[in-house]
Amino acid sequence: MTTTPPATVLNIVVIGGGPAGAATALSLGQQGHTVQLFEAYPHPLTVEKNAPKAYGLSLGKRGLDGLREATGITPASITGGILSTSMVRHPTQKVIQRQLAVPVPRKALAAHILDRCAAAGVTVRYEHRLVGIDFETREATVADHSAPGAEPPRRTVAYDLLVGCDGSRSQVRTLMDATLPDFRVLRAETDTMEYQVVTLPAHPFPALPKDAMHAWNNKAYNSIAISYPLVSDDDDEGGMIFGIVFPEGKFDVFRKNHAQSQGAEEKKDTYDDALRQLLPDLEEATRHDIKEQLFQGTPANGGTCIWNSSLGSAEHGVVLVGDAGHGMWPSLGQGANCALESVAIFCRTCQQVVSAGPAAAAPPQVARAIIQQFDAERLEEAHAAVDLTFGGIGSTKSRGQKNAPLSYKLQIMGMMLLHKLTVGLVPKPALLRLMTGEVMSYSEAKLYNFYYEKMICVSAVVALGLPVLAWYLR
Repeated sequence: MTTTPPATVLNIVVIGGGPAGAATALSLGQQGHTVQLFEAYPHPLTVEKNAPKAYGLSLGKRGLDGLREATGITPASITGGILSTSMVRHPTQKVIQRQLAVPVPRKALAAHILDRCAAAGVTVRYEHRLVGIDFETREATVADHSAPGAEPPRRTVAYDLLVGCDGSRSQVRTLMDATLPDFRVLRAETDTMEYQVVTLPAHPFPALPKDAMHAWNNKAYNSIAISYPLVSDDDDEGGMIFGIVFPEGKFDVFRKNHAQSQGAEEKKDTYDDALRQLLPDLEEATRHDIKEQLFQGTPANGGTCIWNSSLGSAEHGVVLVGDAGHGMWPSLGQGANCALESVAIFCRTCQQVVSAGPAAAAPPQVARAIIQQFDAERLEEAHAAVDLTFGGIGSTKSRGQKNAPLSYKLQIMGMMLLHKLTVGLVPKPALLRLMTGEVMSYSEAKLYNFYYEKMICVSAVVALGLPVLAWYLR
């Protein structure tokens, strides 16, 4: 992004200092706007290693391109990130080559971007929570929880453009939905899966590629685990971070049974049984370490799928970027990638609108044009991304207590078989292409997943079945 002063300098308030909010603030600061960022929590690196916000992200080409375009940050420069080109499927330990991805702890990525904001002139205030917005006067009120005292002091901040990047539980979105006539939350679906984060001090698979991501799944508990190496400050052997996912309520059952059994866990619905089935190729001592961390930790919900009527209110100068505008479950690994793509599109739109407008343009009119153009370009794709995440593998039928439906499994197997038989003429399933890092529009992937692939599989069955039927009837 250019550092040349823009024709119209906007007074911009960004709410939320996660990767999307930090990247938005950094990019807009680099463009020359006056930017203040308010983050509800302390600096990300103060987050405990097993806290819910310490979970890992996997940035594929979509997310990496978005981050690079918006901020200039390249994959190799991301502190705490691993340049990974392989995935290990467990328990077979089969190594699968894949497109470049950068697994990185969320807190490390957010910190990496936030620490660059000051050089771009961005003011970052931690432990400041949004408590209200006066949409008519364009003023946001935040409470300073970093100050001592029972009642946190409040400050009112004026803005030309307010950017809500405060996640799937966005307070900005909640206030918009309750107040503005031109904005509505159309639908919200909370995930029925929960996760916990654990870390190991050493890599448990030294013979496997050190840059690989690792994946496990278990049908009996409908559970999954994803892990990847951590990079320490002083060497490359920083251990492993695990994201462990079970249906909602299971962690509480495990914890209750663990406390009652006093460690003798041989029956079903215990940490020992669940981890033995999910992670059978880990040593018993390693599973014990994971069990103790799970017992001491706190589970968090996987997220919320959000469909909004728009991505902002042009009339009131408020826009939603990232999960605030299109929250989604982590089932396809698209949350951070989609969010950073939205950041790039939004920041590019800001630059285009400001550059194309007159030098004396009033900031509210510039903000209106930015929001209108961004909404027109991104809303359909945002809805498609959420639709895929929610319904792509069977909606709630494949989350919670149940595994993926048979129809989905048959569709995936049918498309993979046809892909091999036609030597690539029939593409791989759209969801697999998304999950392995291939960049395709979410609208195109939605059409393939919900319609084209079903038509292709049915057509193949008919084409194979008609000759058999003709032979039988002759």
